[in-house]
Amino acid sequence: MNTDAAAAASADRRGSLLNLEAVVVAFGGLQALGGVDLQVWKGDRLALLGPNGAGKTTLFNVIAGDVKPTSGRVTIKGIDCTELPARFRPRLGVARTYQKTRLFRGLTVEDNLYLAQTGRSGRHLALLRSGVDAEFRERARAMAETVWLADVIGVTAGDLSHGQQRQLEIGMALVTGPEFVMLDEPASGLSRGERERLVQLLLSLDPDITLLLIEHDMDVALRAAQRVMVMNEGETVASGTPDEIRVDPLVHAIYLGSEAGLRGADP
Repeated sequence: MNTDAAAAASADRRGSLLNLEAVVVAFGGLQALGGVDLQVWKGDRLALLGPNGAGKTTLFNVIAGDVKPTSGRVTIKGIDCTELPARFRPRLGVARTYQKTRLFRGLTVEDNLYLAQTGRSGRHLALLRSGVDAEFRERARAMAETVWLADVIGVTAGDLSHGQQRQLEIGMALVTGPEFVMLDEPASGLSRGERERLVQLLLSLDPDITLLLIEHDMDVALRAAQRVMVMNEGETVASGTPDEIRVDPLVHAIYLGSEAGLRGADP
């Protein structure tokens, strides 16, 4: 690379919200990631796709700080996070959900949204209410509206439908005002109608929020994302717009397996 091109590439990396450089993860003799590069800019909507064992979850966990790379570099907002544990990510405006919901099932929707804020802020619960508590409650009610749960705000999380629980988990990630939200298979276990509602919810989010999702459901991913990266055997094999990914013959061969899948048909 010539000097001008190298300088331009360096500036481009500095301007990105997330930058991964040659990330390798090996578990013993098994290499889960084989030198992955990735850039995410503010406002991006990026989906990670690939068959089981492709390395999607490992990559996701490297970004989240739950897995430390064997080699390579992870930079978030210009800060080298390669060695930093997961607890530092919220300080950089990063929030995530998990494939299996982690809700306070015996508490209401509002209480879950309230506690998400206290946990992220490091604030301890107190017997006496304060102005901050009132602010957290107000945000909780506003977020319930945002994720379409205002009509069940007083219902305990354990009594919500599975789709509503997914909406609540997304709300708990959003209520702290993150810049970068990571969603781990948000459509997992949802019915056709719930998946449609999830897509509409994701499309309705503030366009300034940067979104990275792992999604096994091709229809959800291609409709909710603006960019798609496809992985196989720990490496990136394709990237592009949803329309480009739909017609990519290599993606078709290794992931979709049928023309019906390329058209976004339900499995």
